[in-house]
Amino acid sequence: MGTGCSYCAFENCIEVLEWKGKLEKFHTVFQDELMGLKEAIIRASQGNEITKIWTDSLSSVMAVLDPRTPHLLVRDIQSLLTQNRNILVGWIKAHVGYRGNEEADTLAKKSITEGVVVKALKPRCELKQLLQELFLKKWQHLWDNGNTGCSVHKVLKTVHIKPVFWTHEEILSATGHGPFPSFFSRFHLSESDSCTC
Repeated sequence: MGTGCSYCAFENCIEVLEWKGKLEKFHTVFQDELMGLKEAIIRASQGNEITKIWTDSLSSVMAVLDPRTPHLLVRDIQSLLTQNRNILVGWIKAHVGYRGNEEADTLAKKSITEGVVVKALKPRCELKQLLQELFLKKWQHLWDNGNTGCSVHKVLKTVHIKPVFWTHEEILSATGHGPFPSFFSRFHLSESDSCTC
């Protein structure tokens, strides 16, 4: 499954056009809302009449109003609106009975199975997760095949991003560093690696 976006156009209270699109499962709802808005603007730009586009996505409207946004999809929408001054975008409250909005929501639900596949960049969170997985795989390979930290590797076989909190004594025991005869002998601080007890 993925996410669905849609728009519908009304003229004199009669629905004259509808569109349904779907994005892949890793896309965010925010991207989905923006893509529906962008497609509606593209369609409206084909005519010369003043067109009002209403969306129930306040986050999309606020993003479009931000002149310093780094989001590429938002910047595409801003560019389209700059080129087409006859298109107005506004926010409308969701699920309070506005016919056009309710119809667009119904279409969006249908678009998950019936919509045209729309291509969009992967969201930053998806790329971050992918990079983290690659990083962990590489780190695990280095950890498994490295020649340092062997004593700790016996205790911690898999790498984790979250720190493991050990007591001072546990660290000394796992690493072999500390006030142990074997440690002193290895660094020629003692003549014997045997405990006197």
